Amino acid sequence: MPHQLLSGITWFRGSSIRIRRDGVEVHVDPYGGDDAASHDRPADFILLTHPHYDNFSEEDIDRLRSSETVVIAPASMKKQLTDADHFLRPGDVLQLKDFDLLAMPAYNVDKRYHPAEAGWLGYVFTLGGVTYYHAGDTDLIDAMMSVRCDVAFLPVDGHYTMNGAEAARAAELCGAEVVVPIRWSESTADEAHALAESLSIDVALLERAG
Repeated sequence: MPHQLLSGITWFRGSSIRIRRDGVEVHVDPYGGDDAASHDRPADFILLTHPHYDNFSEEDIDRLRSSETVVIAPASMKKQLTDADHFLRPGDVLQLKDFDLLAMPAYNVDKRYHPAEAGWLGYVFTLGGVTYYHAGDTDLIDAMMSVRCDVAFLPVDGHYTMNGAEAARAAELCGAEVVVPIRWSESTADEAHALAESLSIDVALLERAG
């Protein structure tokens, strides 16, 4: 990871990301990071995008959570996760000590997997002077034009979410300096490489941990 903006970032699989920066640890959709290094301290913040099995793992949440951990989830997940600290809707802003967060919409435009009416989320947040955009499971949507970020985590599986070309357009819309493709695997690696080849900005194809 040559780019300094990628310092402290680990991708586990799917959309599961951990960021450690300035003594703060944030997990988005923790899932499958079962190596010892991934759980050597509790999370400060856990952000959940939606309740699909590979995004919402109660086992991983319990493993990472302490009495001080702040859990943030879509308002539509109140039945699945009654004890979250904050339930948000698209457009909500949350201001906490050392952590500001904007809840972004995340949905499919022409697919049925992630309906807009579900109110599922992506997130824009800042740690240590770096602004991150985790898009969640989404297609290319107009709301991305309102995002300004340094690092964008964009899904590129091409079936349930955007493909590589659409993710390249999303990266341009949100003004990212560095893009980290997520939600890709060996079978969809072509989409991740298509994204990398479409952009003049840095694209980091991270190796999965755990």
